[in-house]
Order: sequence, then structure tokens, then C-alpha cells
Amino acid sequence: MADSGATVASGLLRDRHPYVRFGSGSRALVVLPGMALDNDVPGRLTTWAYARGFHALAAEHTVHIIGRGQGLKPGTSTSDLANDYAAVLGDGDGDGLGPAVIMGLSTGGLIAQHLALDHPHLVDRLVLVVTGARLAPPGQEICRHWQALAAARRWRSLRGDLAAAAIDGAAAQRLARLAGALAGGRAPSAVHEADFAATVGAVLAHDTLDRLGSLTTPTLLIGGAQDPFFPAAGLRETAAAIPGATLHVHDHTGHGLPKSRARGMLAETLEFLRR
Repeated sequence: MADSGATVASGLLRDRHPYVRFGSGSRALVVLPGMALDNDVPGRLTTWAYARGFHALAAEHTVHIIGRGQGLKPGTSTSDLANDYAAVLGDGDGDGLGPAVIMGLSTGGLIAQHLALDHPHLVDRLVLVVTGARLAPPGQEICRHWQALAAARRWRSLRGDLAAAAIDGAAAQRLARLAGALAGGRAPSAVHEADFAATVGAVLAHDTLDRLGSLTTPTLLIGGAQDPFFPAAGLRETAAAIPGATLHVHDHTGHGLPKSRARGMLAETLEFLRR
């Protein structure tokens, strides 16, 4: 579908990857988003929120927010997911979006690491936000809890937990958990349920620390010091492993940084991309 004026569009790429596209710049910027239980084509409200949230990047770039492919196989790895994105970017057929700036958020950042390592010709610059080489132990516990909620088909609790994970602050997290639970009693489709299970498994198994020394793409890493998934120590460990990486650690924030520190995150990203 396309918005009026055709400035914003959404749909499926290659019949598998939900996407939103907006912006007028000549340079492609591809955003790989974080974890989600439902991996549908974004509706109007979500599409508007994406365009508004990333508007600072849209003047100089055409922004493509591309979800993971639907219909994942059991045992899928973050490397496999990166290969899926490589096909979207044009690896092997020359008819895609790459080379592009790749911005990976959370789970998307794990995939982006493999994309830059295994398909470097498709990645012009790499921006990693609230992500790292591997999950910290508290983040592992949270993901295993999500696995247990999904196995028990406790969808209200799972949707509430997912909503709270993307917000900073105890009070805001309680509200997000309540809102997510109240609105999220419906079961996902069988395909989305299986895809969520595969994605969580891939996240838990992800570890690129020993490979990052061979990454040649200019890389920016942005994260929150109190992130339970990728805290300050993990961010510094990841940045130290990437040759020439630029690191920005924001104090007093966590995994909700893309919302709570959106202006700073986008400013740091633009500064990096304009170099």
C-alpha cells in the first residue's frame, strides 16, 4: 500500500519481508528492527510512527525499515537471517537496495553484524543500536522467560513483557506491560508463533565476538548503560572488538534508548554518516 502522495509506502518485499519506505534522499538507509511477536505488514499507525520517528534521517536518505522474513525454519540463526537480508539488498542479482547504510536495532543489530561480516560489499556504513556481540546474562533470562510464556501460550503476558522491554523507567514499564496485556490477548498466527520461537532461539545463540575483528565496515555503536540485554560492559566489549568503531554509551537509560534518547541517537547517527 502507499500513503497519499506516495511519500510513504509499505508492503512485502520478495513476498516475505514486511517493509516501510519513506524519505527523499539519494542514499539508502536500511533499518533492521527489533523483536516482535507479530511480523505483519505495518498498518497506518505504525507506518506513521516509523516515518515520524526516523524523520531526521529522511532528508538525506531514503529509509527502508525491513522486517525479518516470514516463515522461518526451526533452528534459524542470526547468520541465516542475515543471508535473507542479503537477498533483499541484492546479493547475487544486482537488483536490490545495496550497498546501503545498515542500522540494526536490538535483534536487528545482531543480524546486521553478520550482514556486514558475510556480505561487506552490501554494507556502506553500519550503525548498531542497543545491541552487541552477545546477550548479557540478564538478557538471556528475559529471552528464556519469553520462550516459556510463548510455550504456555500466555500471549497477554508475553505482549506486555515485550512492550515493557522497549521502554525505560519502572513506572513506564509497568504501564507498558499493562497496556500490552490489555490489548494483546489475541493469539498470533501459527506462522508468527513459529517465527517468534525461531527468532528468540537465534538471539540466544548469537555470539560474534570472535569474528568482529575482521569487520571492515565503518561502525557506530550506540547503547544504554543500564540495558539488561546489552549493558555498558557488553557495549564496550563489542566496540573494542571492532576495528575503528565509534561508541556512544548513554548513562541513565537502557534498552528503551531509541525512544527515550531518540534525538541524541539520531544526531549521533547523522554525525557519523556525514563524516
